[in-house]
Amino acid sequence: MDDREGTAELAALQDTVVARTREVVDLLTGAGLEVTRAAGVAEYCQSEPAPGVTYRSGGAVAGTPAEVPAQFAAAREALVAAGWSVVTEGADGTRPWANLGRDGLRLGLSQAKHGERLLGFAITSSECVRVADGGFLDDDDHRVDLLATEK
Repeated sequence: MDDREGTAELAALQDTVVARTREVVDLLTGAGLEVTRAAGVAEYCQSEPAPGVTYRSGGAVAGTPAEVPAQFAAAREALVAAGWSVVTEGADGTRPWANLGRDGLRLGLSQAKHGERLLGFAITSSECVRVADGGFLDDDDHRVDLLATEK
């Protein structure tokens, strides 16, 4: 695959992940949660037999660790109502978590183990776009601040 094809495929994947992430931000906001961070970035997803890149996004919700259980329940309910399916869920000690799926994407929802211990989410794709050159992302990692850019 040449870099033009890889660039076009990555751009299409980025558009899909960014659009779905914006929908998730809107869903969480509609559920009464304040999303304080949301960003996307391209990253390498394999090295052999050929380099590959994918696109992922993630974000965090304002609050305190004590608020996370109620926030988690509200977020999970809003996501399921919008068509996300719960694939697996549970608790790591007192930290609730869930993996949801929709349209070939995976959304992880959980309380961070470290730092501020806020509720966070991450959206990933199993799609790995093959690229010809291992330095494909050297000059542009397709980073997008999803709260700062216009929809």
